[in-house]
Amino acid sequence: FYDTEYKKHGMTPTTHSDRLVLEMLVNKRRVGRAFKLKQDVERDGRNLDLLSYGTLVEHFGKHKQLGSALLLIKECISVHGSPPGERSLKNIRLICRQNNLTEKVGLDKMVGEDPLEWMRRGEELKRVRNKRAKSSALQYG
Repeated sequence: FYDTEYKKHGMTPTTHSDRLVLEMLVNKRRVGRAFKLKQDVERDGRNLDLLSYGTLVEHFGKHKQLGSALLLIKECISVHGSPPGERSLKNIRLICRQNNLTEKVGLDKMVGEDPLEWMRRGEELKRVRNKRAKSSALQYG
């Protein structure tokens, strides 16, 4: 449909139309077809944009497929010079943090430090402090 309708109406696909079709395929869990579309787009001399790479990385992050996501992140950096958005990297960072793989994989070197790490550390300290305050109030109250 994608190929025939554009040719039928004498139009050429754009990166925006590529992204819409790719997102639709990923949302419908047709990742194989999404990769075929990616190959067709690259064969035609175009590249996927950052948001399209982000969609694929986010999908693999949700499904805990760290290796595939890391390969796509590396490809995205080589094509565009920057990694996908932080929304797409959220689950990848979580998987690496839970399995202590951040340094082994080199995620911080590849995409930069987690911008929300400072908030996470502060929340942990706040929780500990509140817990101590509540327990001491219960002992002496």
